[in-house]
Amino acid sequence: MGYAARTLVEAIPVAAAILDPDGRVLLANRQWSGGNGELYPAEGGFLTAAPGPCGAHRGVLEAVWRATPGAGAAELCCRCAEDIVHTLRVAPLTGPGGEDQRLVTVVAEQCRDTARSQFLALLSHEVTTPVTTVVAAVDLLRAQQLDQGVREIADDIHYSAKALETLTENLLDLARLETGRLTLTREPVPIRELLEGVVQPLQSQARNKGILLLAAPAPQLPATVAGDPVRLRQVLTALVGNAVKFTASGEVVVLAEPAADGSLLVTVSDTGPGIPEPQQARLFQPFTQADSSAARRHEGAGLGLALAARLVDRMDGAIEVESRPGAGALFRVRLPLPAASPDGDGQPRPLARRRVAVMAPSDRSVRALTWLLASAGAEPVPVTFADVTGALPDVDTVLWCDDAHDPAAVRRADTVIGALGPDGRALMISTTDPRTGIVRRPGVLTAPLVLRRLVAALNRERTGVRGAPVTVPPLPGGRVLLAEDNDINRTVFRRMIELMGVTCDAVPDGAAAVEAVLGGDPYDVVLMDVQMPRTDGLEATRQIRAAGSPTPILALTATDPADLALCLAAGMNGRLSKPITLPELRSALRPYLTPGADPGVDHLITRLQTGDEKSRVMA
Repeated sequence: MGYAARTLVEAIPVAAAILDPDGRVLLANRQWSGGNGELYPAEGGFLTAAPGPCGAHRGVLEAVWRATPGAGAAELCCRCAEDIVHTLRVAPLTGPGGEDQRLVTVVAEQCRDTARSQFLALLSHEVTTPVTTVVAAVDLLRAQQLDQGVREIADDIHYSAKALETLTENLLDLARLETGRLTLTREPVPIRELLEGVVQPLQSQARNKGILLLAAPAPQLPATVAGDPVRLRQVLTALVGNAVKFTASGEVVVLAEPAADGSLLVTVSDTGPGIPEPQQARLFQPFTQADSSAARRHEGAGLGLALAARLVDRMDGAIEVESRPGAGALFRVRLPLPAASPDGDGQPRPLARRRVAVMAPSDRSVRALTWLLASAGAEPVPVTFADVTGALPDVDTVLWCDDAHDPAAVRRADTVIGALGPDGRALMISTTDPRTGIVRRPGVLTAPLVLRRLVAALNRERTGVRGAPVTVPPLPGGRVLLAEDNDINRTVFRRMIELMGVTCDAVPDGAAAVEAVLGGDPYDVVLMDVQMPRTDGLEATRQIRAAGSPTPILALTATDPADLALCLAAGMNGRLSKPITLPELRSALRPYLTPGADPGVDHLITRLQTGDEKSRVMA
């Protein structure tokens, strides 16, 4: 073989070789010859099909010649040693007339795939590191006693950081879907918290437009369902973000409820311009917008809905849209996600024995408010403004939607307060920022409305308390070693651990972690970042296990879930995915710091999803 052929083969970043029609290896690159520890036949040797006797090369040849010009390479199982079988991709180099075929194409494909994988790994690590810092630092802030206004700002930062995390994951997942590397988890997903996390980052955009943004789970919906929280959040964020983006005025309402067949049904409705039927078929195609003209009013690559549709299909669900011009749009998503906990009847009832009159612009927004109130134990009573000016039902609170900047809202507020009497409470949900509005009474709450803010607002006049901190119950002591190379993350994680009453030692790399584990007092558990200088987390774990230490080690990583087998193979016990919140960190540490504690579902969601553990999560 000539110099050009050898140069091309050496450029392929995986094991590669050129065979003659008899299956003899004519030329091989370094990876084939042992650079990666493979046991392929050397140059001059024969490749043997498996199963089959040694020397039976016909299966190899048939696969080669079946790979016609322009077709993809064939896959073939070949025996490379007595007990070792590899799956190889085989493509013709020359045709029957001696013409060149697919070698250059194969080289390009291999280089492209390797470059993409390296780029994804780099992007995941470099972008996730600062996002991890923001999420963890804000969690520490939210654990403090804060004024309600400061707490809401901290919440907004938290949810916005999570939105940035989601955006990064969307980019990565689109590439993973294209390469077939996307994996799904099966974990308990708290629906109410997930819905709140979807709408909170869109608050500023909706408020600036004067849009009423509401999201609510039905009271009978289970508190948690079994599914992939990251993928479900991606789907809903794409749908809700799209609705807010294209709605100039009115409302966007998200409702989650159990379908008749037990699946999860989520609907996202808006009062936007609507979508003509001929354009609806193109909505879920990548790089496409319903309005593709040069004069379109909205920017964007058109990837959100395409990614959502692919993820729904990957989760064995269905997505559909109903719309007509001038009448808004309704997106409906059905997902086969079984209940992971009892229905909402076991939830706290902070508004028990409260009768609340509800006024909202549409039937769907009324339904969202009544669902939120009912899930908190209140008795919602839908009314109209005519009821307020006439005979108001026997209620102690009136909740309605309005615009704090509208002069007419002042008159409506005075009417409501007058109808309630001195002992009644009135709360207005403003579609615009109430801090710059002209309505000064009654209490004014900013949409989007989440249950915690609603309960706090309805009780604020009576209690006058500050916003409650995000509490994390303490753990019964213990010693934790943290290995993290990023200085800020190391400081924040250590404070999070110490906030739980646990002693934490922190080191900057894997070599220091090995020294600390093997050379000092024992630790109950080690939190080990995977990507670190000097000695990375995987190598540090191997050295700790080689020395005979059984100390539990949990990986801290933001890498592709498909690579988690590397952590398990190195000897790690589980994994925490960055960014990490206080509750997630506590759930991961609790089994190792509480004598006799059962790891349970709350810990298993952080573990490597393999074998029996995966089945326990799905149960």
